[in-house]
Amino acid sequence: MLAQALIVTFVLCLALTAASMLLSRQLLSTYAAEFHRHYFYYLAAFHAFAFYGLWGQVLTRWLLALIDADTAVIEVVTGFLPVLGVPFLFVSWLMLISMAFSMFDKPVKTVWHSLHVAAFLLLLLATWLAVSLLPTEAGPPVANLGLIEAGATIGIELLYFSAFLVLVLRLRAGSEGDKRRVLFRFSALLFGVFAARSLLASLVLVDVRMSPIALLAYFASNLPPLLYLRANADRAFAPVKADHPSKLGMEHVFERYGVTKRERQIVQKICLGKTNQQIADELFISLQTVKDHTHRIYSKVGINSRMQLVQMMNVAK
Repeated sequence: MLAQALIVTFVLCLALTAASMLLSRQLLSTYAAEFHRHYFYYLAAFHAFAFYGLWGQVLTRWLLALIDADTAVIEVVTGFLPVLGVPFLFVSWLMLISMAFSMFDKPVKTVWHSLHVAAFLLLLLATWLAVSLLPTEAGPPVANLGLIEAGATIGIELLYFSAFLVLVLRLRAGSEGDKRRVLFRFSALLFGVFAARSLLASLVLVDVRMSPIALLAYFASNLPPLLYLRANADRAFAPVKADHPSKLGMEHVFERYGVTKRERQIVQKICLGKTNQQIADELFISLQTVKDHTHRIYSKVGINSRMQLVQMMNVAK
């Protein structure tokens, strides 16, 4: 029964990963902000670790059990896999700090890179010391080793998320009121889901049968802040715009793809960097109508994002 549950959970985790990356990619191609690039890389590194360090451990344990491998071998191999996934966590932690600065258009200070490396080395040192202090009779207890790995990972992540939240609180002072509120709520959500998934991770330590629930929650944890940001990004970031659009080139594109008069007006507004809500207000139409027109425009010209549309209008001649 547990095997079937894990198979279903794995498929759902793949779906959650795909949804997260597609939504993040959509934000990256819609808004002219370095923050979205950092956020995309953060999510990519997070999910890479989740598959490599967590699912790799689960699937390896299952495969070794199928070939009747020695229990001690299974425990050693699966206990070591999360360590190999640490580089992905290293990247996600770096992106987390970069996100705090870039969401308010601030350059990342060099000292933070130094602190990042120091924290990573401290993690490795603390883990090595903890393992070396374990009883050595018949080898180190794997259960204790797993607790040390989990505790070290959650502890260092707590430091990074705390630093992230402190930086957001400090840097948001100079931003506009609406943007400040949106980004603070997003940051609070990000910290909240970290705390929730850390607590859920303890379920696996209590009962391995809870691992499907914990894994699913781990992969789903990034969706609440991502969906919130997607719904409110217009209030915090400026969309991409065309730098040097050619009127003759735009007319050629319009004629070639049969773009209607209303759709042309929307394309022109998009090239000026207007948000969907601003376009709706200026053209006296509903927000949903703007989205419907935009979708039809993308379908006609064979693209799927604002950035591609803007790039097309920049090079159209």
